[in-house]
Amino acid sequence: MSTGGKEASVRRTCVRLRSAKTGTELAEILYREVSDYSLFDLQAMRGRVERDLRSVPAGYRQRLYPRVMEQIFDTHHTLISTMRRDNPDVTDEPLVGEFQEFCAMVERTCLAGDEREQHLELLYFLLAAFNLFVLGRPAHPAGTPFPGGFEVEVRNGEYLCPVREKADDVENALCPYCPAKQSDI
Repeated sequence: MSTGGKEASVRRTCVRLRSAKTGTELAEILYREVSDYSLFDLQAMRGRVERDLRSVPAGYRQRLYPRVMEQIFDTHHTLISTMRRDNPDVTDEPLVGEFQEFCAMVERTCLAGDEREQHLELLYFLLAAFNLFVLGRPAHPAGTPFPGGFEVEVRNGEYLCPVREKADDVENALCPYCPAKQSDI
């Protein structure tokens, strides 16, 4: 696909995302979009993560890598299997106001990134949208470690994150859209 084609594809996908008004509508759009990705794309995403984590200290990388793979592959499996059922277990509640901001951030981030990897970047955000806006889960699964020995956890049914209050430190962070609360580290 040409560069212009990839850019147009990102824009079209973001327009479709913005059209969703409820969790059910979003889940259906995400299912259609994610179904267009192949196993090869998922493996390319794995390779990208492995490449990105090369510079991370070995001990931290060994704890982080399985959670990132869970974030990608388990979310993909959950999305596909949930939407293949007759009665998908998704909320029909209206999407939160931050959803439109999320869509704008996704489009901005994908179009500003490496043109050869825009489709993988978009897949990452599509999977995150399923967790954040359809399932009401953090993008990073419980157990995801952060520097300092802290990790995302679930306590009394509530998601807690050690870096939740650092949301403004990273321009394209998922934190502003995450249902997790700041943990009392």
